[in-house]
Amino acid sequence: MGQEGQVRVDLAQLGTQAVPALIAAAQNGPAANLIAQQQADADAAYDVLQHELSKGSPAGSDPSDVASLQAQSRQDFIAQDMNQFVLSYRMRALQGVGVIGGNAAIQALQQFANDSSSPDLQAVAKEALAGISSAFSAELEISGGTSSGFELKAKFTLATSSDGINPLTEPVTVQVGTFFRIIPPGSFHLNQYGNFVFEGVINGAHLEAWLTPLTSNSFSFTAEGSGVDGTALTNPVPVSLAIGNDTGSTTVVAEHD
Repeated sequence: MGQEGQVRVDLAQLGTQAVPALIAAAQNGPAANLIAQQQADADAAYDVLQHELSKGSPAGSDPSDVASLQAQSRQDFIAQDMNQFVLSYRMRALQGVGVIGGNAAIQALQQFANDSSSPDLQAVAKEALAGISSAFSAELEISGGTSSGFELKAKFTLATSSDGINPLTEPVTVQVGTFFRIIPPGSFHLNQYGNFVFEGVINGAHLEAWLTPLTSNSFSFTAEGSGVDGTALTNPVPVSLAIGNDTGSTTVVAEHD
């Protein structure tokens, strides 16, 4: 699945209850204990760096860059490291808000997108907003026994600032509860009816998927997964769909077959 995929699953399972904590993290940065640990790590890293530089310039390095590092004080080195750490932490929190979506997430992202005091956070917020579907609804049917699996039916509308989707060239990610699969780029094909279709086995699960354009920016999506124990899912079930950098998510009360 990969680390990024697992993070998406974890966030989707937490759902909207995680949004306030992520917003607070984006606004305030890391907790005091994390800052203290990072400062200690940066302090140790400064000693290691200066020790290595004392042995001579690394092969292929720019002498002026080496001289600049040698002249850098411990205080400046730690301050630079901490600024990068805090910014990265806040950016990841904003990205998490975008993965979960929902009204509260959109409102928070809009505030960051309108705040030019931090261009980096502003850019992340705008990108996250562009990827959240303005409308996403879903129905889910799950089954167990010899025909274990699920059928997901969803409809969504792209955000007005979206750059569009292309399942032929972008990865398509389907998540139903703890089930998570990434359909690689190039896996879908366009049939004679104008639908994007896929059928195959990914990580042991047989998956069929159809994406149908309804208008220029709205779509229906159906996915059927077999070889998946649907009875292990508990209501409400978090579901999400990502096509490239466009995402939609919600929770549904699944029907048991």
